[in-house]
Amino acid sequence: MTDLPRSHLASHIRKSPLPHCRGSVQLLKASNRDGEGADCLSLRLRALQSVVAMKLLSQIFLPALCGILLSAGTAAADTLILPAPVMDRNAIVNVIYKLGHQITGSGKASIHWTDSLGRVVDDRTVPVELIDEDHFSFPIDLRRSVAMKNTLHVHLSFDGKDMKQQAQHKDEDVEASFVARPPEKEWRDYVIIMWQQYKKNLIPDLEKLGINAGQYSGRSNSLPEFFIDNNVRWYSEGIGTDFYSTYHRYRTDRPYNWDLLQAEELLKKNPTSLEPFKRHPSFWDPVWRNKIHDRLVEDAKRNAPYRPVFYSLSDEAGIGNLAGFWDFDFSDQSLLPMRRWLRDQYHTLAALNKEWGTNYTSWDLVTPPTTHEAMQRKDDNFASWADFKEWMDISFADALKMGTDAIHEVDPDAYVGVGGGQMPGWGGYDYARLTHALTEIEPYDIGDNIEIIRSLNPNMPMVTTGFANGKWEKHRVWYELLHNNRGLIIWDQKHEYVGDDGNAGQRGQEAGAYYNELRDGVGAQIINSQLMTDRIAVHYSQPSMRTEWMLARKPEGDAWMTRSPKAERSDNDFLRLRESWCRLIEDQGLQYNFVSYMQLEQGELLKGGYRVLVLPQSSSLSAAEVSAIREFISQGGIVIADGEPGTFDEHSRRLPQSPLADLFGGPHNQPITVHEFGKGKAIFVKTDTLNYHQNRLVHKEGPVHELVGNLLRSNGIRPEFAVTDAKGKPVVGVETHVYRNGGVRLITLISNPQLRVNELGPPEFRSNERFETPVTVNISLPEPMYVYDVRACKTLGQKGMLTVTVNPYEPIILAAAPGPLPELQVSAPSEARRGDLVQLGFDVPHTPASVDVVHVDVVDPQGNRALTYSGNVFTDNGHAMKTIPLAFSDAAGKWTIKVHDLLSGKEQSFSLSVN
Repeated sequence: MTDLPRSHLASHIRKSPLPHCRGSVQLLKASNRDGEGADCLSLRLRALQSVVAMKLLSQIFLPALCGILLSAGTAAADTLILPAPVMDRNAIVNVIYKLGHQITGSGKASIHWTDSLGRVVDDRTVPVELIDEDHFSFPIDLRRSVAMKNTLHVHLSFDGKDMKQQAQHKDEDVEASFVARPPEKEWRDYVIIMWQQYKKNLIPDLEKLGINAGQYSGRSNSLPEFFIDNNVRWYSEGIGTDFYSTYHRYRTDRPYNWDLLQAEELLKKNPTSLEPFKRHPSFWDPVWRNKIHDRLVEDAKRNAPYRPVFYSLSDEAGIGNLAGFWDFDFSDQSLLPMRRWLRDQYHTLAALNKEWGTNYTSWDLVTPPTTHEAMQRKDDNFASWADFKEWMDISFADALKMGTDAIHEVDPDAYVGVGGGQMPGWGGYDYARLTHALTEIEPYDIGDNIEIIRSLNPNMPMVTTGFANGKWEKHRVWYELLHNNRGLIIWDQKHEYVGDDGNAGQRGQEAGAYYNELRDGVGAQIINSQLMTDRIAVHYSQPSMRTEWMLARKPEGDAWMTRSPKAERSDNDFLRLRESWCRLIEDQGLQYNFVSYMQLEQGELLKGGYRVLVLPQSSSLSAAEVSAIREFISQGGIVIADGEPGTFDEHSRRLPQSPLADLFGGPHNQPITVHEFGKGKAIFVKTDTLNYHQNRLVHKEGPVHELVGNLLRSNGIRPEFAVTDAKGKPVVGVETHVYRNGGVRLITLISNPQLRVNELGPPEFRSNERFETPVTVNISLPEPMYVYDVRACKTLGQKGMLTVTVNPYEPIILAAAPGPLPELQVSAPSEARRGDLVQLGFDVPHTPASVDVVHVDVVDPQGNRALTYSGNVFTDNGHAMKTIPLAFSDAAGKWTIKVHDLLSGKEQSFSLSVN
């Protein structure tokens, strides 16, 4: 029995016959496999006289007794105790080897650390000396980690004596797993995400194309082991779609908008009922809010150790169907908090009645009208209706903020957003609110929402989704990068990027080149620079959107009930006017910021140092906005309006007269009417700004382009880096961005076609053919500067002006500095051993740049790029370090380290002999 393992000891004892004895059960001795004896118990029993009594003892009491004996003689198993199951990769930590009992003696512990990539991270043997101790510790250097999934295996060989001086020999194997959390706490680099799930063995082939992340359902209770094993991060998708997108979500057995179709049917059956306008679930339903909160918390607990790229609360979320209009939410769960909100806004019932034109006698009775009812009013007082629509914007934003906060309870540094963000407008898409409810977003580029987002929250990462291929898709990816995007989600339903054989498919071959260019530092250099604008503000007014929608739809009666989200996008003069002003400014070689109605009230124009404010059909203004506009003009600002602003208040109630009538009132007999006020000007523009976005496609933009250009230039608004044609005029269809990076400027030029061109009016406007040919332009610098072609890795020398040709589908990216950029100095060893931490030092002495991105490629002796060790390094005031943790399993031989300084374009190469 002493040779049996512990796991078989009990069954062996129970199966043994009762020892022959006279009136006693003899001493049983149980031993473990390490030779440790244990005198468990000796019992004296009275002689059993009958066979029946003996049988009873053998069947009942003896198994219980032997269980006691075994329990008393079993030593605890050896274990490894880690500081935590999840650890950051920036420290040396101690691991405790815990023995089952105290012991004195000596031996050795062989430490073998591997990761999911098959690397032997650490492989060493340490001596162990113990004096009446039950544990020892040894350090591991987490800087050696490159993979998330790690296994630590320790073999202990030990000889000594226990507390009873009995000889002990240990020959034990124990192991523990841990997660080395990815270091990307901040979103500083470009990320390319594959939405569809490829086979596990093909993920490394996607990485070769520059695709470095994936998507995984946030509703799954398991982890994506296929990503973890390949050390690929992911984003958690659609965690709360049933709450945030219930009226637009995928189902296997019914249309995506099935819930909305049911509401429409209810309305047809009973047009006076409010039931079709009750959202299920309401954003204020406490049961649903708790349910979603708890689900998000659980998802964060599951995913946080692996630092997801971001958490997506929902895809294509909204109050109803995308950005479609519907009269939600008349449920009691919504109306009760709405009344509390109204009370906070108006303070007294009398004030509300005065604004709404109602005579409520109790707050409990206050109920907004339906859209049908609001359209019946003859006085153009839509305040009660508009307040209800504002409440729904608040409800949507509040629900999203609840979701963001739930994730942050567990993962406080996480990026939390939604996918498929819609155009500014209905569905809850008031970006003045959403940019502070979320910390990330994947918006469809509609109605210049990406310009609004980057204006209202420049630190909010955006990603775009790629559905297509070809030259215009390549252009779109570059275009979105230059408009503040930090990543790309690829939709590849047919698995066209990589075949089952691991070879790149047509889409993969086509995109791989520019994906890798984006990933190899160009994207990071743009992301870590700050877009400069030309002190032009464009008013972003959700109240004006509501007013203009009502004025446009009211003559059509109840036709709004059948308007699709696409109709809201394509049949929308308010949106098109905004687009036209954006293209007008861009075609002057200028950039702008949107300033929201909230920011305007808070004095952003003067605080932000703006010179010009554009009011695109800003019909609804609050008293605070009016005051801010007047103050801005009096202090020397220029305000341009294309319609009389402020004819309605912020609640969509028509005023007897605009409070700005003295500055923008008629008559308007000329294309431009100027009123001077204080040190500034109020300018009314009477021209076809609305159709500029489509007229520019067919060379019909001339009069408006010239008029607005002259207006801006005559008031001192000129680009710092002027881009002109051979005649010295601004170039239509070439957009200029200038980024500040300390004392360095990044100047980018890219063709500027019309997005969603197929949705414009007549056929002649549905083509970007005008912008499909290369354009040669001149760039005038504010002073002679040293210029570098970032993408071509060329030094162009000192220039006051230079001539370049803009490819229709790719950008030009130049770096310009007052003096020559200092050369990057790299310190790197020439020799290393496997298992070493190879330290690379980067120094750019006296650099004018605040962040210089350095790309490092590590090539193994077989000539393969070691993606695990390669990547981008960010200098801080010209200094940076990078650690290459060579594995014990890495190949010996000549390795090559290639270094590329993104700003100067200089490249260097170093040899590293590894043995």
